[in-house]
Amino acid sequence: MKALLFIIIVWFSALLFIGCSDSPSSDQIDEQYNLVQDNVKKLLGEDYEAVNFRVTEEGFTSEEKKEYLVKFKFDLNKPYLIYQGKNIEAELKFEKKEKEWECTYNSLNVLGLFNLLKI
Repeated sequence: MKALLFIIIVWFSALLFIGCSDSPSSDQIDEQYNLVQDNVKKLLGEDYEAVNFRVTEEGFTSEEKKEYLVKFKFDLNKPYLIYQGKNIEAELKFEKKEKEWECTYNSLNVLGLFNLLKI
């Protein structure tokens, strides 16, 4: 009986901590990096990949801590025509809605893809 009670307490504690995240999870950020990867392949071709993702700045953008910004850079695995494809800047914006974090902006999604080709 004590073992069952212990398992229930641990389970609810884990659920509580997972549901009360102060910032977007690394899985949510990785999901957006995967979208960048997919968009690079769609725009430039299957031979191209986004590599070397590195966060340059991240943090809350409001005192209420309901908005979170992640600025990052990445490289292309090889040059595209005359463009070296190094240190490409991008950003993600997350908003906390109903206790859940949601990506509301990915600068390399849709029209932002053309920023990729800035020379």
